[in-house]
Amino acid sequence: MKFSILVPVYNVEKYLEQCVESLLDQTYTGEYEIILVDDGSTDSSGAICDKYAQAYPEKVSVVHKPNGGHTSARLEAIKNATGEYSLFCDSDDFVENNLLETVDKALNNNPDADMVIYSFCYYENGKKLPRKYVLSESEKTFVHNKKELYEALIFTPYINSLWTKAIRTDYLKNDTTDYGILKDKDIAEDAYTVSHFLTVCKKIVSINEPLYNYRIIQSSISRSSDPKKIGRKNTLFLYQRYKELLHLWGMDTEEYRQRLDARWLGEVVYTFRQYYENASRKDKK
Repeated sequence: MKFSILVPVYNVEKYLEQCVESLLDQTYTGEYEIILVDDGSTDSSGAICDKYAQAYPEKVSVVHKPNGGHTSARLEAIKNATGEYSLFCDSDDFVENNLLETVDKALNNNPDADMVIYSFCYYENGKKLPRKYVLSESEKTFVHNKKELYEALIFTPYINSLWTKAIRTDYLKNDTTDYGILKDKDIAEDAYTVSHFLTVCKKIVSINEPLYNYRIIQSSISRSSDPKKIGRKNTLFLYQRYKELLHLWGMDTEEYRQRLDARWLGEVVYTFRQYYENASRKDKK
């Protein structure tokens, strides 16, 4: 089997069916699996997962587990993955129906690739928004210079997600990173994980086409801007992580350290701005 699609699920009954339907409605004709990990949902999400597993037993499987957070659900999905490559999908998002076919074509042209990166669109109020970032101005599919990827990871917010990547499953299963360190650090956890795989994967191919749709939910933005959650935000945590990786990446220079400092400061200013704008009362502001 070539592909496993890994989907952590928690209290997304409103969006889950659109997500799973998009994964089932693929133009790819090869064999693939969808692994839904119900992370202790308290709404009907678990029952929806079971419905799809019963309707498509050859393609959809479900794992039910006590709530442990997004990272723990992903790790459980990785444990159960049998495909050569694994893709990630958040359960309130959805994908284009040519996702697997397009990734498969890129891999057929680059059989030694360890990772494929593809682009995405934001989706809000039933509409796709124009992309703010393209991987290349001229090429549709290309092999990445890893230094360019490291710069994009540190200095932009556009490649730090797992849900825009197909990664060789062996890399995922052999990852010895202690993700317990992310417990209670569940904001920007993707970037911490992605930094590892961008480091260890040898050949990385990019597809300059939006194949994933990231849903913007305003209520989630407001909740994530609650000052009570400041201790869970990974901004400083990631800053320290990237400082450690600069040496491995051959980028431990004064110029890059200063640029990283500037990016971190920008994140801090952004965080306070978000908290201020979402404060509901004058005394909170």
